[in-house]
Amino acid sequence: MIGKILQYVGSIFVKKSFEYENLNGIRAFSILSVVIFHVWVTVKPIINDSPEWLSLLLSSLSSGVDFFFLLSGFLIYGGLRREYESKGVVSISDFFIKRSLRIFPAFYFALAVLYFFKSYQLSKFNPALIQDPNAAAMFEEIRIGLANVWVDALYLTDIFHVPVVYNGGWSLSIEEHFYLILPFFCVFFFFKINFSFRLYFYGLCFIVALLIRYLVSFPDPNMDAVYLLYCRFDSILYGMLVYELYHRYPWSQIQILGKTIFFWILLLLSCSLIVWMHQIDSGSAFAIVFRPSIVSIGFGILMYLSFFNRTILNLFSFPIFRPFARLGYTAYLWHIIVIPLVAKKITPLVIREPSLVSVFIAIFWVILNTFLISWIVYLIIELPFLRWKERLVHPVKI
Repeated sequence: MIGKILQYVGSIFVKKSFEYENLNGIRAFSILSVVIFHVWVTVKPIINDSPEWLSLLLSSLSSGVDFFFLLSGFLIYGGLRREYESKGVVSISDFFIKRSLRIFPAFYFALAVLYFFKSYQLSKFNPALIQDPNAAAMFEEIRIGLANVWVDALYLTDIFHVPVVYNGGWSLSIEEHFYLILPFFCVFFFFKINFSFRLYFYGLCFIVALLIRYLVSFPDPNMDAVYLLYCRFDSILYGMLVYELYHRYPWSQIQILGKTIFFWILLLLSCSLIVWMHQIDSGSAFAIVFRPSIVSIGFGILMYLSFFNRTILNLFSFPIFRPFARLGYTAYLWHIIVIPLVAKKITPLVIREPSLVSVFIAIFWVILNTFLISWIVYLIIELPFLRWKERLVHPVKI
């Protein structure tokens, strides 16, 4: 009995045959980047002595969301593609069963907890006693967000840019709409055209998304271009394209002169694009318009190479990344809740010693608490449904 309990609790550390270990590393980097970004946004107004390069880097770690989009495009499209090629058909019902059991239990539990937490906060608010207009505005936004909980519940935060309960839900909504559309899109259109036409389609969509962001957010920055579905769908398509290239053109089968030199050119290009996009002002019009495309290309090249180069593969496949990857979705949901709770303890330290050391202490405590809470929630809420999903639809490598 005790052995089974320990096995259940330690399941986040266990390697699974249908997982790619390098993608676990990428997923771990993605969630850690997003958590660090949100901690930095919280403490940044207090810190005044950070090097510019570090401030730009930390302010740009929202790019972890782009990596999540790439992963979703790669994995979800890859699963559908593999099923179609092996069976000649795609079971749309199985697809939605898998997605529902994977996403909904954890999301709606986190949403319910956050809703009651914010309702409790609001119940303690007396407008007559609040003198600070910023505090009054914050509580008013909470009140409006609670009234808009239906926007969260229906995954519409990527369409309606209004105050909501769960402020990080826009990326989940984009992915949810992707899941709703993709199987029908693939079955009735995308799998019926050849690879050349699919490449034309990718190229057209990349240009359209770039133009939409340009029209929305240039020359004056407009955050709608960050959060809304019609501005951000291209990052997921880049992930689909990476799967196409990985599946059709594995590096071992590419026969070209100067193959080693070409590899280093690709790796240098990938790293250069990623570093460049993390050294510009993430709130500038240029970043809002062009960064999703450029970061997706840089991350996409790195993701492709991670399957075939032993050094990159080993880096991303390091076992320590496995539990962070396994808890990645839960941690994404819960770090928004954890940050204000930890802030109550950490903010006095940051105010008293507004240094980078205090920032990294805050980051450490948020990451620690986020993943401890996520581990508990994962075991109680998420894992039972995941095991049910695996019994209903046996997962295989794509």
